[in-house]
Amino acid sequence: MRKAMQIGTWLVVMASVWAASPSIAQEGPPPEVPGRVESDPQLAAASQAWHDAWRANVEAHLRTVAARGTSRDLLVAGWLWPRSGDDADIQARAWAQSGAWIEAAYAASTGEDPLVDWALLNACPKNGVRCDRGRLLQRLMTADPGNAEVLLAAYHDAVERKDTAAAERYWQAAANATHYRGHFSDVGLLMATTLRQVPVPTLDPALAAAMGEDFGIGRAATAQDMADVAVMAINAAIAIPSLSPITQRCRPQIGELPADARSTCKRIYTLMAADTSMLITPIISLPQLVRWADTDAERAAARERLRQFAWVYENVMQLYRRPATARQLPADYVDVFLREGELAAMRHQLQANGIAGEPPAGWQPENPDYRALLTSTP
Repeated sequence: MRKAMQIGTWLVVMASVWAASPSIAQEGPPPEVPGRVESDPQLAAASQAWHDAWRANVEAHLRTVAARGTSRDLLVAGWLWPRSGDDADIQARAWAQSGAWIEAAYAASTGEDPLVDWALLNACPKNGVRCDRGRLLQRLMTADPGNAEVLLAAYHDAVERKDTAAAERYWQAAANATHYRGHFSDVGLLMATTLRQVPVPTLDPALAAAMGEDFGIGRAATAQDMADVAVMAINAAIAIPSLSPITQRCRPQIGELPADARSTCKRIYTLMAADTSMLITPIISLPQLVRWADTDAERAAARERLRQFAWVYENVMQLYRRPATARQLPADYVDVFLREGELAAMRHQLQANGIAGEPPAGWQPENPDYRALLTSTP
């Protein structure tokens, strides 16, 4: 659970749902301790029956969606198709069905829907489907030429191919980009909209209360909670970017980065810091922007952004140290997350628990690295 918390609060909830929702979770960690549902044979049987009924409804709806035949419909049907279960043959058939729809989505794609191309970059390899990554990336760069996120994906691919010239070209293009934007929210909204259209079996109040306790959301679980958090779990397989090639290049091997390399990294990190759709980008970029500030005014602004971020992050982490009954996850958390970004959703969660979304004057974080960046003399 603690590892999940380091990536973002939605993963904390996701870990619980992975363990408790066998009908739709793709992969996930085992529960740390048995929850109320698992510990009570009657609740466990009711939970299994509910999930079995829901899974049947999900499968029926996704067949209807896939039958429309558009690349977007085929993509979402393939990603949402349930692939868990105890029977190896059922799992194999489920993965085959999912892969067939992803393959059909690629075949039907024309480059006119960047969301599909972006998702296929991950959907194809994760489902054993052969897709031309270079073609997908080229179409994305044409559709959104100033997006550093796509250019950095192309850089990563060139590094993997050991194409030094192409890697350097994409790296410099990313440094000269105008923005950094992934499609995490767009894919999530597409999945959430699709899954919320599935007819939902009635959720017994006693089971809903026990699920809410196990999930640690401070209220009874709803059918929408089940759909929404499943979407977040599945979407994680698509959307968490591989930023290690970027951080490796921007980390000096000995001493400090040369001035030109630091300038390039700083431009890229500045673009990343502006994207708060996922927590990982400000976590990586904000501390470095404090370190790389060139003037006192720039440093003061970077420090305040880091302080604001640390307040939200540390206070949400504190929420998850409370007993499950002493914290609450807003019912519209996933909506805020997907429409406004993870940082906005975390502020929304703080406010729902009676905590201000902004730090008081003079507040300093507990994290010693952050505190040092905010208080040390350059």
